[in-house]
Amino acid sequence: MSTHRKITPSLRIADDTRSDAYAIEAMKASLISQPTTQIRVSVDEHKDLRKEAPANVPFRRTLKWVESLPAHVRPINLLHRFARVANLIAATWGNRRHFESYMQSLRTDKRGNRKGFPPDVLAELSVLEAYRFAIEDRDSAWATMCKRG
Repeated sequence: MSTHRKITPSLRIADDTRSDAYAIEAMKASLISQPTTQIRVSVDEHKDLRKEAPANVPFRRTLKWVESLPAHVRPINLLHRFARVANLIAATWGNRRHFESYMQSLRTDKRGNRKGFPPDVLAELSVLEAYRFAIEDRDSAWATMCKRG
């Protein structure tokens, strides 16, 4: 009788690491031989689900934001002509870093094909930016005065 026993992949012995190795190899072989299902998505299949342009209507929160502004600061022309821009300004209004970044992106033409804003809209954007920084500076000055007192 031989001192070596035969190892079969289907027979697993609790203490035998070699039989585990055979089982893993058998599992790998069966997984490799199975066909994988690939999802093939054509670009045209979902074209009707995408919007070609962002929503160019003011959102409810944008209208509330505009109403909260003083009358001389309200960007009425921007709201009527470029509602999507007004929506994004309203969304970034509460975060100075995001607001500055978005306003910078409006002033800079990275694509090389922007026409720019009409003068009345550009003036409203400048007033909005100045107002945004003025209220933040006022609030920080007020907070500083409150700390002293």
